[in-house]
Amino acid sequence: MNWNWNETSITLAYTPENLKDLLNKVCNKENSFSQFDFSKWCDNLTMFFDDDEREELNEFETLATWVATDIEAQWDLFLINTYSSKILQDLDLTKVELPHQWWIQWSEEMNEAL
Repeated sequence: MNWNWNETSITLAYTPENLKDLLNKVCNKENSFSQFDFSKWCDNLTMFFDDDEREELNEFETLATWVATDIEAQWDLFLINTYSSKILQDLDLTKVELPHQWWIQWSEEMNEAL
C-alpha cells in the first residue's frame, strides 16, 4: 500500500529499538526533536509495519506498533481535549507537550520487553 508518510525531523529507521531509544530521550529530556515530530515518526512506524510483507511481526515489533499507535492517538486526543478549534488553528504544535508521566509509562513498557 502507498502511504502518505509524515514529514519529521527524526531520520532514524522505523524499528522497535529506535522507538525505545527515542522514548528514553524524551523521558530524560534529552530530545532535540519536538513531541509533535515524535508523534509523526510514531505514525510512520505503524505504517512501516503495516507495509511489512512478513506474515507476522515478532513480539517486540507488535509491542512497538501498539506503543507507537497509542502515542499517535493520545497526541491527537490531547490536542482535541485540551485546545479549542480556534486555538488549534494558530497553535505551534512543536511547542505542545504531553504529560511527562505518559512518556515514562510508554518507555517502561518498551524497556520491560527487552
